[in-house]
Amino acid sequence: MPTLEKQLATVAMALPPHKRAKLAGLILDSIETKRDKVIAVKWATEAESRAKAHKKGLLKAVSLERAFGFSV
Repeated sequence: MPTLEKQLATVAMALPPHKRAKLAGLILDSIETKRDKVIAVKWATEAESRAKAHKKGLLKAVSLERAFGFSV
């Protein structure tokens, strides 16, 4: 007999993509720790700060290739 996890996965895989994505988000949210949430908020704040600094000309941008060492 299949495990509960396999049964749930089978049902989930039959859902439309947007509902699978929502379900995946709910599952991930359920295992996210308070520390993870604090880190996410800090990174979002940092990203907003950097974006504002760039718009004001206070922060120089670099190409994706230079930042990550490869081109797409």
